[in-house]
Amino acid sequence: MRPPRDTDAQQGQFQRHAGELLRFLTRQVKCSELAADLRQETWLRFQRRGNDEVGNLRAFLYRIARNLVIDHLRQQQARPAPEDVSVELASEQPGPEQIVADVQQLGRLQGILADLPPHLRQALLWNRLDGLTQKEIGQRLGVSESMAGRYILKALEHCQQKMDWMP
Repeated sequence: MRPPRDTDAQQGQFQRHAGELLRFLTRQVKCSELAADLRQETWLRFQRRGNDEVGNLRAFLYRIARNLVIDHLRQQQARPAPEDVSVELASEQPGPEQIVADVQQLGRLQGILADLPPHLRQALLWNRLDGLTQKEIGQRLGVSESMAGRYILKALEHCQQKMDWMP
């Protein structure tokens, strides 16, 4: 049976080398948070060794730390790099909040369009939804091409003003 561990003595031995171990680990992994985690793991492994005598404590701690760095690098190589992860995981579909906001905005726009005089509404819908030119709209409404353009512009300005004004 082993004699009980003297954790204070172990901690004192470890603390003498903790600062330089942290610097070593930080240089190896280039991340201070990860280095601190690896130093903590070094302490845990050192503590688990029990009361076994260690000839060169500093070399023993560095060997534990180096092995932890190697284990970490192996794990990183086994994982796909962030750029290897498929971007398709992110959905191009809008989330529920965006859908609700879009439906509300569409309802507002429909109400605004309903308030327009019929000739302005029709000119705007033909232009924006059907892709008709001002000349084609003018022919359908029996007005000049420039008047059709003014109808579209007036309808757009009305919609924009109402959409900006409404909450």
